[in-house]
Amino acid sequence: MKKSVLISMFILQAGFVFAQNCCVNDSVFQEIQFPLTEQDTETVFYYFNNEWIAGAKPDMIDDDSILKMEVKNDEYENRAVFITISSEDFEKLKSDVKEAAKNFMANYDPICEFPGGNGKLKEWLEANRQIPDGYKGNERVVVSFYVQPDGTVTDPKVVRPSKNEAANAEAMRLVNALPKFRVKFFTPKKHRIGYTLNITFREPGAIYIRGNEAE
Repeated sequence: MKKSVLISMFILQAGFVFAQNCCVNDSVFQEIQFPLTEQDTETVFYYFNNEWIAGAKPDMIDDDSILKMEVKNDEYENRAVFITISSEDFEKLKSDVKEAAKNFMANYDPICEFPGGNGKLKEWLEANRQIPDGYKGNERVVVSFYVQPDGTVTDPKVVRPSKNEAANAEAMRLVNALPKFRVKFFTPKKHRIGYTLNITFREPGAIYIRGNEAE
């Protein structure tokens, strides 16, 4: 506990504020709460002897093992904490991490979520979709896009178009208007995340039951 307080104070004094859920307690990994908030997307990466080790945390080393500690950017431009320890303590840390994680499989895939939870995405589409004038039928337009590490939506592309070009244009407009997603990474190296989205268009006033139109 004392070590966590000291490290937190060190980081705050360096002007590096991080999410509370990044501070791990007795276990190597901590359950993530949903939906994600902006603060939840922030992650502290700890480097030991200039190496990031999945699952390694400061609580796994003794106070007197820390020879040096500083906050700076890593090679991926993350603001990170670099901790220097002796080579013996470093080898012990790696061994402890391996032992702690041997009984379960860790998933380090990033979490990507629409603001407020992915269930809110359908509500957002319903609220913002504009059915083109004179549209007939009932179909889905499938659009692919990427979510960048900062949550920005980029590179939209219609991969399953409608015969109605106005519907295709509206699907593209909707994707381009999407707010930033909330992305949480568990590894320092970040990357864009691919998505596909189904956008449904229905003729105004028509009722569809199992694909059959009823006036």
